[in-house]
Amino acid sequence: MMDVSEYVDLILKKKHLSRAEFASIINDVERRLGEKKTTPTNITNYLNGYFPLRPKVLAKWEVALNLKEGTLINMVAPPITKESKKELSNTIMELRKLR
Repeated sequence: MMDVSEYVDLILKKKHLSRAEFASIINDVERRLGEKKTTPTNITNYLNGYFPLRPKVLAKWEVALNLKEGTLINMVAPPITKESKKELSNTIMELRKLR
């Protein structure tokens, strides 16, 4: 079974996007959410497994890649704590407004 990092790399290749270009697209999503910027180095660290790919990050990536909601989120373990579940839910609600 393909893991989420491999899947995202495959999507980037199919869309002919570099990690720097992908970071730029994510930054546009994050700017519209009023959040901090993501660097190409962060993308590389996520995809190489140095940073864990959490559902909140993946929800933004889904919008940036124009994927159906849940495509990437469903490939990782769901949030465990009540606070992280609420945070993901709020992020998804905000992202729906951007679609």
